Amino acid sequence: MSLAISHSLADIPLAGWEELHDRGPRASPFLSPRFLLPWHRALGRGCDVRVARWGSDGGADEGLLFLCRCGEGGWIFLGGEQVADYLDALVAPCRAEAFWREFLERGLPALGGGPLRLPGLVEGTPALSLLPSICRETGLSCTVEEMDRAPFVSLPGSFEEYLERLGTKERHELRRKMRRAAELLPGHAFRITRTPDELANDLPSFLGLLRKSHPAKESFMDESMATFFREVAEGFLASGRLRLEFLSAQGVDVASVFQFRTDGGLLLYNSGYDPSLRAANPGLVLLAHSIGRAIDEGFREYDFLRGTERYKYDLGGVDRVVYRLTVSA
Repeated sequence: MSLAISHSLADIPLAGWEELHDRGPRASPFLSPRFLLPWHRALGRGCDVRVARWGSDGGADEGLLFLCRCGEGGWIFLGGEQVADYLDALVAPCRAEAFWREFLERGLPALGGGPLRLPGLVEGTPALSLLPSICRETGLSCTVEEMDRAPFVSLPGSFEEYLERLGTKERHELRRKMRRAAELLPGHAFRITRTPDELANDLPSFLGLLRKSHPAKESFMDESMATFFREVAEGFLASGRLRLEFLSAQGVDVASVFQFRTDGGLLLYNSGYDPSLRAANPGLVLLAHSIGRAIDEGFREYDFLRGTERYKYDLGGVDRVVYRLTVSA
């Protein structure tokens, strides 16, 4: 096996990238070309890019590490910290130790020695246990710090069983809010975006709801970010991995959730709602409906992704810890 450093994403064959991505047991959507390529085009255009490619000569890549440097800082995962929740290297199953050892011994010096800042490493990923020990062996400095929490819910066989697993207070409150929404939102209905034509109409509605739901989200969703979301939505819809859902009342959208599908789970990426209808809790009611639909479809997990907002715990979320790992000479 050999390691090479590419200076352009265009050097990476898309078919091989997607195949390697899909081989992982918990493939992160944030490592897919359908996420990282739009990020680079819309949000990372001024960044220096490097891709560590590891594999046999003439064969398919068995490991890919996407890095960028934006400004004077060190190297960071492509995708950064702002919009990518879970990041890592893409490595074939059972090859992580060999990949990281080769990269730290040969790839990192080729990048100038770091520092290498790796955010979004979720607990359980091999990098968290492998990199500190390899760094000690090779004389590198390695620090690991908690950067966030990512609540998730293990899904049972029915929505009623899910409700029973909630705490007594949380269960009572959720049922009350669902009844209240039915009263305050007459003729309410749920829908999922399924086709490109539907997406052309639905994505502006989602972006509008996201912007109006909170001042911070309005400033977050500028034109570059909207372009990024549009490309990501189109790519994931085409692959069957987008779940864009809406709650409407009398034909007007009042809440929306932008989710990614994986083989075993549904991941909540972003959401928005009409704050003038806050009394009806449209966002929470739509999330409960989405969890119920995920249960009906046999998903094993609903992942709220990074952030410790109260509603995630009200809906039964249990923390996973997300770390940032820094390597330097």
